Amino acid sequence: MATPGATIAERITDLIGSEYATIPSLSYKDLIHAAFNEVADMMSIDELLKYSRTPGTLTQASEWLVEDRKILRVTRVDADSSGIERAASYVDWHEFQRAQDTGSIYQATAYSPVYSFDSKNAGAASLMIFPVCNNDGQVGKIWYFAYAGDSGGVVDVSLKTYTTLNTECYMPSTSIHAIVLKSCINILQAYLSEQIQDEEDVELMQMIQNQIQSLEKSFLQEMQRFLKKGSDVKGE
Repeated sequence: MATPGATIAERITDLIGSEYATIPSLSYKDLIHAAFNEVADMMSIDELLKYSRTPGTLTQASEWLVEDRKILRVTRVDADSSGIERAASYVDWHEFQRAQDTGSIYQATAYSPVYSFDSKNAGAASLMIFPVCNNDGQVGKIWYFAYAGDSGGVVDVSLKTYTTLNTECYMPSTSIHAIVLKSCINILQAYLSEQIQDEEDVELMQMIQNQIQSLEKSFLQEMQRFLKKGSDVKGE
């Protein structure tokens, strides 16, 4: 039985046993990472913002890499001194180009900044803000969530605990059970697929399918905690 400070891997073992980690053909850490990322994507931006890391910054006409990152919020300060931090609106690349046209009514200003993703580098899109930021005070800020596997720190989710899920992964600590449930589903589905290809015990496969269905129901119920609308949370 896992202790209160147990890792995600130990909690998975409580539900489906430890053999999953010894099956050579199962890349179980990748399956756990996929579960972590899916739980994060099912959460609202507001929920992730509550636990987000220190935002990245832009202080010049440079680009900010977004690979393996989910952008939560972008802002830009509107003046060199005593400026107000303004929310930047996302626009597609075509609109971003038009926003830089000084002769257009759609030109973005310091009071209505915009941002977009420049994908000119294959497989490595970057975020740009307009008007261009500077180091005198008109700084751009980017709040983001790093997916598991990102070089920014979320490397091995299986070793995270209730506490480190928040301090190292910037996820609500209370989401640990949802991540464990989804990890179990991913692992069992991969194992079931392997059994089907090898034409193994039909009765065993049926038992696994039943367990997957039970875990999926529990997972969806658990995720309801993070999917409630604001009015539900306030009790309205």
